[in-house]
Amino acid sequence: MENDDDIPTLIDETAVSPSKVPVSILTGYLGAGKTTLLNYILTANHQKRIAVILNEFASGSAMEHLQLTSTTDDNNGNGRQRYEDWLELRNGCLCCSVKDVGVQAIEQLLEKRRNHFDYILLETTGVADPLPIVKMFWLDDELHSDLILDGLITVIDAYHGLKNYADDRHQEKALWSRQVAMADVILVNKIDLVSEEEKTKIHSLIRSINITAQIYETTRSCIDLSLILDRHAYNTDTPPDYLLKNIHEHTSTLIPHGHQTLNSITIELNGTFDFNKLDQLIIQLLWNEQNTTQEIVRMKGVLCLHNESTYKLLQAVGQMYEFIATKENHNDNLRNCLVLIGSNLNQEYLREQFQQCIT
Repeated sequence: MENDDDIPTLIDETAVSPSKVPVSILTGYLGAGKTTLLNYILTANHQKRIAVILNEFASGSAMEHLQLTSTTDDNNGNGRQRYEDWLELRNGCLCCSVKDVGVQAIEQLLEKRRNHFDYILLETTGVADPLPIVKMFWLDDELHSDLILDGLITVIDAYHGLKNYADDRHQEKALWSRQVAMADVILVNKIDLVSEEEKTKIHSLIRSINITAQIYETTRSCIDLSLILDRHAYNTDTPPDYLLKNIHEHTSTLIPHGHQTLNSITIELNGTFDFNKLDQLIIQLLWNEQNTTQEIVRMKGVLCLHNESTYKLLQAVGQMYEFIATKENHNDNLRNCLVLIGSNLNQEYLREQFQQCIT
């Protein structure tokens, strides 16, 4: 959004065009292993056509590494070829480096190579807050862009992760926490360098900040790419596994968070929501109209609405949100599950606020 005084954005429900190109955003603290992952994607024989867009200001650019190690084209179609700003690699992937990560700039860059890839992986700098980038791509998806946000991948250094979080410099701690909080997939890299005790601590810390992300442990950022691509984190009509599990198993989660920069909470309620009341509450919470100290950066929910037989999904990022219709029938199991990620979240206060929206 251009102005904080704008009206909160409620995204209309629209069908996803099959011609849209899924975009995954890659983030991670400096030295976590992003470049290692990118080099793997750009050199390994994984049978996927991925256009990797590198941020020109990122440290240790994978593009620099490729220019040093890749052979030039031998005129027989082998090696790599240079097409304007693109580097075409022998494994079928494309790579380019940009200064502007805006949607329009990337669309223009992709125009001439559109039929040569199936996915886009966009690298951010290690010091970038992922929230504005996620909001930008999510909103433009609904404005008839050729790009569709698939999910956010965060790479974490298992060896230095706890140190990064314990950093007394508030900005560094806040950035690390935000990259974890916004993630749909988290790669805990360098897992071979930590003990079982340290591994447990880093997993507990991640889960206290983000309870819904899929976590994978990696060594040298090596992973089956099908696990991190095609996540459909922002456009699926299927309720997330974690939220459905909470509803069906009647479990409840509350993780102590002490003085964390960000934390996640789970709220479960019985009954059906009055949509208008719920809609107004979400606006108040996301825009902090009650002037509390809390900030919500992400919200997910599987909800039962009054007079509707199927679940509705709630998805919110920053001050943007949408309700998505699903084909999942609740069969009169009128249990609702919400996960909120943010700072200074008061679970009991928020539970009471949502309870007042139940009919």
